[in-house]
Amino acid sequence: MIGNLARKFTPVVLTLSLLSAPSLVSAEKTKVLTKQEKREILNKKLDFLREQVRKSKDFEKALKATTEKYKSLKVVDSDPEPLKSKNEISALSSYNEPGWLDLTDRVVYDDEIEEYVFVGYWEWDEDEGFVGDQPYDLIGVYTDSTSIMPIDPDGVVLQGWNGLGDEEAFFDTGTDKKSGKVALAKRANSGGAAFWINDRYVTNGMITAILDGVSTSSKYRAYLQYDHSWTDTSITGIGGSVSGGAGGFNISWQSKVEYFPSLYSNGDYFRD
Repeated sequence: MIGNLARKFTPVVLTLSLLSAPSLVSAEKTKVLTKQEKREILNKKLDFLREQVRKSKDFEKALKATTEKYKSLKVVDSDPEPLKSKNEISALSSYNEPGWLDLTDRVVYDDEIEEYVFVGYWEWDEDEGFVGDQPYDLIGVYTDSTSIMPIDPDGVVLQGWNGLGDEEAFFDTGTDKKSGKVALAKRANSGGAAFWINDRYVTNGMITAILDGVSTSSKYRAYLQYDHSWTDTSITGIGGSVSGGAGGFNISWQSKVEYFPSLYSNGDYFRD
């Protein structure tokens, strides 16, 4: 009796197994990653890039090593030259003619999670006397257009190092995690984010900013902006207030604070 029942029910069980297995495989293939899961995947790659920059102090070399390790990361094609605007004027300002401060930027695309990221790097020539004076300098990332190339307010990370490669500053706008000689100058929004850093210690660093959209026109780019200040008075720490965002940051410096004109990177976008 039991044997007969077993023979009757066994085919049914096998049929159910065969029907359920493909559906499970299909579910795994169609799984949609959450925003948090995507960020974890991307942050792992960006952490590797930061570590390569820290060790080598060579932005292009670090970027190449990262894209070779993570094949899903691609450096997008764009114009190497800045627009004929304030960026060119600033780049030719007298204090930077010898190349005392280098600003470099790129946009990378991660086709694993379909995200664009602006990556900017700055580095002082430590042999120059401009480094190390109070008050703090300003470093920021901004976009020309919040509708065409908006920055994710929760996707900006700054990391800065001294000449020996030791971390001196860290700020993550997504978690508000902060350490070292850095302060938020302008809270992150779709137009950008800015930070105060102590250039006595932070002589080179990198900002990554996740983009919620990408421009295919050279008229709309994302940039780094750097403002250097100094004073002979007793002012230490933060020596001004910041406004603006999209289109660049404006600084109202305290009286008796000396400063150079703002310096900008070339700016980057995706040339379609």
